[in-house]
Amino acid sequence: MYTIGNEHLRGIVCMIGSRAKFHFDNIYEQMNRKIGPYVLYQIGDLCCEPGYIVEPHRQKVYEISYIVSGNGVFQTDGVKVNVSKGMLYINRIGEKHEISSSTGEPLRYFYLGFTFADSSENEIVAKQKSFFDDPKNRMVDNAIGIQDLFMKMFTEMIAQDSFTEVMLETCMQQILIKTCRIFSQKKYHTYRINNDYTDQKLVYDIVHYIDTQTEDIRDLSGLSKIFGYSYTGIAQKFLSVMGETLKSYYSKRRFEKAKESILKGNSITMTAEIVGYKSIHAFSRAFNDHTGMTPTGFKKWAEANKQSSL
Repeated sequence: MYTIGNEHLRGIVCMIGSRAKFHFDNIYEQMNRKIGPYVLYQIGDLCCEPGYIVEPHRQKVYEISYIVSGNGVFQTDGVKVNVSKGMLYINRIGEKHEISSSTGEPLRYFYLGFTFADSSENEIVAKQKSFFDDPKNRMVDNAIGIQDLFMKMFTEMIAQDSFTEVMLETCMQQILIKTCRIFSQKKYHTYRINNDYTDQKLVYDIVHYIDTQTEDIRDLSGLSKIFGYSYTGIAQKFLSVMGETLKSYYSKRRFEKAKESILKGNSITMTAEIVGYKSIHAFSRAFNDHTGMTPTGFKKWAEANKQSSL
């Protein structure tokens, strides 16, 4: 069990064959983690084993789920929806919800459970609450941008310093607003035929490629051959759609892959090779610059926290 700070917080890593490969789970059991206008109940990252099932449960809070990879079925009040990478799914309070992971391509998904502390005096928060109380759709695909926002919030959950509360409120606000935008714009994007739409489709394809082929990418300039655009053109379109550089996005994915490799028990040398570094020293410097920890320090931290759960 990961214990972060002195809060009623639990981060759980499960290595149980019949359950989850990896589970980073933060639960505020007393529903008292007030963050600005929100109350945070639960946030986590669940990497399922084949056939993993989340048993039917009644929603006590609003919940946002983002499918990072794999396939499965989300069921709400008896209605089943097939979900896959890039999809965003929401639940209202009071609904009966259950999840089953594919046996062939197991699910990995991020989730955020929350309520509103008080929305009456804040117009923006009132709009958010109105949306989650009565969403017109439950699921959208191609939810570009949500994954990074979740990852920022995970980072803040671990940081636990004097700036954490302010940053958590910012992260929650961004996730909720981004969700509202994605759902409200879905219909618009389905019929728009212009250069912006073409750029969005191209960038989504690039994001998907980077997310799934991180280990095989050695030079970003090679994307020009794959997608038929000059590297400069790809980089410009990526920045315009995503709001960050292509290099920055690839770097984040690369080090997330490195963390996953270390958590699986691979050596630092093997991990460096997996993410394309010829020198372990260059990898260690880059890892430290990106995460604030050396690979060895991260491995020791993970092992220590794993032992504390036994």
